[in-house]
Amino acid sequence: MNEILYALVSTLAACVAVFVAVAFVRVLRAGPTKVSYLRRKRYGMRAWATGGLPKTTTGTTVHELEGIELKSKNGQLTFVRQTRATTSEV
Repeated sequence: MNEILYALVSTLAACVAVFVAVAFVRVLRAGPTKVSYLRRKRYGMRAWATGGLPKTTTGTTVHELEGIELKSKNGQLTFVRQTRATTSEV
């Protein structure tokens, strides 16, 4: 019975190790700007280990302005494009 319990615990530990390794590699590949962004948002090893990670719903959201770009030539509509841009408040 102990062998089954040890096998389940080691499988769970291996899965957690793979998830942590993948997250670590993704952050390293993103570069130092991603690391500093995560530190500003208070995501770190201490917060993760103590369970003090901030809620994902807090923080700013990017608001977008939408519009339409129209071009005409000789009174005929020749070009229509939807546009999106971040607002100036951000």
